[in-house]
Amino acid sequence: MSETTITVVCENRTAAPVGVAGEYGFAAFIEKDGKKILFDTGQGIALKNNAAVLKTDLAKVDQVVLSHGHFDHTGGLSQALMSSWGSEVIAHPDIFDDKYTEMHFGKETGRFYIGVPYRREFLESALGATFSMQKGYIEISPGVWFSGEVPRRTDFERPDSALKVKRDGEFLDDPMLDDASILVETDSGPVIVAGCAHAGIVNVMNHFREKSGHESFHAVIGGTHLGFAEDEQQLFKTMDAFEKMGLDLIAVSHCTGNEAAAACYNRFREKFAFANAGWRMTF
Repeated sequence: MSETTITVVCENRTAAPVGVAGEYGFAAFIEKDGKKILFDTGQGIALKNNAAVLKTDLAKVDQVVLSHGHFDHTGGLSQALMSSWGSEVIAHPDIFDDKYTEMHFGKETGRFYIGVPYRREFLESALGATFSMQKGYIEISPGVWFSGEVPRRTDFERPDSALKVKRDGEFLDDPMLDDASILVETDSGPVIVAGCAHAGIVNVMNHFREKSGHESFHAVIGGTHLGFAEDEQQLFKTMDAFEKMGLDLIAVSHCTGNEAAAACYNRFREKFAFANAGWRMTF
């Protein structure tokens, strides 16, 4: 018997009544068999405060895992590393790409930098980070698997056209190959934790099913990117996939969006949870 506890430390809203702050972003603290993993770090506004309130000691973090290279998942990286000097940071090598979002104002187009707020050299030299860049599916700790690049195979989960990457002075569509999730083996069954699921949460589940051999999963926790779906078809087909995968818990966060979260609640009821900052579950 082993025990796994997952605590959402940073998220758009709060679940805890006292002392926990909300911010647009995501971070989760995963404790499994004595190992402590920080999955994403939020924007950096609430991480330190919330970790202290929730008694998730950043100084005891063994590994930091980054789901992708956007500021709302990596902005707290300096705080995490200041607390846990020399921690291993696991991520896809594209996380330090120059990432932008594109917005239209009438006939004008504005582009805003949304990438990692720190240079890799600073994180390594000043904060002792040790980066392990991974493109493939790999076990990063006993019973914890990093997805690596997720194949895009569904016909209803489409890339976010607003996301750009700057290369040689040109703004190109960002393929978001750095989008990664983790799979945690628990006594209740396999649990998927996603930061934003830019690859599509159904693609993520299918990828883990293919790589792990699991035909079903106990839970999906975190961002599903359904708040950015171009049409309702993606939402309905995703909920169908949740049912097909036999999920006992659908705990959504961050980029899921209000409307999609409400639809998931109305369909799954007792299997649904809002995984806001302060939400904690033991498996």
